[in-house]
Amino acid sequence: MDDVKRAISNLVQMLEASQKEATDLVDTMHQLQGYLDGESKNIIQGGLDWLLTAIRAEATKLTGGMISRWQVVVLISPEGRVTVGETYSDENSDHWLIRLKSEGFYVMTLDVFSSLIQTLKSKVAEGNLIPVIAFLRANAKIEMPLVYQDVSPVPTVEQPRQPSTSSRWKPTDFLPTPFPHPPLPRGLFKD
Repeated sequence: MDDVKRAISNLVQMLEASQKEATDLVDTMHQLQGYLDGESKNIIQGGLDWLLTAIRAEATKLTGGMISRWQVVVLISPEGRVTVGETYSDENSDHWLIRLKSEGFYVMTLDVFSSLIQTLKSKVAEGNLIPVIAFLRANAKIEMPLVYQDVSPVPTVEQPRQPSTSSRWKPTDFLPTPFPHPPLPRGLFKD
C-alpha cells in the first residue's frame, strides 16, 4: 500500500511540474505574440513614414525647394501607387487632373496626403494591417532586378526534343549532386 501511495505522490508531483511548465510555455508564447504584433506595427508605421518622406523629397525636387507658381499634387492610382505631379491651376479646373480623377485617381495636396498617412498609422495601431500592407506593397521599389547566378543562358534557338523511349525512371538514373540541390536524372540533360 505504501508503494501505491508513493507512486501516486510521485505522479501528482510530476503532473504539477508539467502543468507549471505548460503554463510557463503559454505565458512565453503570449509574450512572444505581443512582441511580434508590436514589431510588425512598428515596421509598417516605419514604412508609412518612409513613403511620406519619399513623397516630400520628390515634391521638393519638383519645386526646387522654393515656392513656385506650380502647385504640387499627390496622385494615388487605383492600384494604390503614389506619385507626385504639378499643376498650374486649381485641381478642379486642371483638365489633366480632372481626367485622372475620372480614371479613378485620388488627387490631393501634400498636406492632405500627410493627413492620410497619419490616418493609416492610426489604423495600424488599431490592428488593421492588411490594407496598409497592400498600400505599401504597391509603393515598394525594387532596387535591383532578380538575377539567378547559377543559371546559364538559354540558347536562342532550341531544337525539338525526341520523346523518351523509357516510361519509368530507375533509381540508378539519379546522380548525386552537391548540397543543396536535389539529385538530377542522368538522361535529363543531353549534349
